[in-house]
Amino acid sequence: MQTARGRLRATVESRTSDALRARLDRLAAEYADPDDLLRAQHTATLPVYSHDLLGSDTEAEALDARAHRQTWDDMLRLQREGVYPAAFASLRLPVLMIHGAEDPHPGHMVYESLTPYVPTIEYVEIERCGHYPWLEHAAKGTFFSILRAWLGRHAVSESPPSVH
Repeated sequence: MQTARGRLRATVESRTSDALRARLDRLAAEYADPDDLLRAQHTATLPVYSHDLLGSDTEAEALDARAHRQTWDDMLRLQREGVYPAAFASLRLPVLMIHGAEDPHPGHMVYESLTPYVPTIEYVEIERCGHYPWLEHAAKGTFFSILRAWLGRHAVSESPPSVH
């Protein structure tokens, strides 16, 4: 995971222009509220993570800086303690990982790190696609087609148990 995280950082750094770096530096002075700052940073870096977005509405209004930090800190702790991704070994259901070929997150590296724990994982990569396939021009249709077909192949034929 640390190798993949290093690759992510290097990719993001290589895609970040001097102008964007300066803009990100200015944002910290412009926004006192941590949630507003996180939203502004997210919006500013969309081009780094995307191929060709349909728009900039990625539901960033729901960002919560405190929860974001707590969640990430917890993830790092779980990795250090060996809990994650080992806990995924209990999964018995099929798992699909759809990833954009131009996403700075190194999808194939993440996939390879998960396969020892999640033997049922399938990996599909979409060309001309970044981090938000459902929001990108070239990838949206492909993303939903892949998802629909996969769900169709893995649909449960039994009715869910009734709850009384």
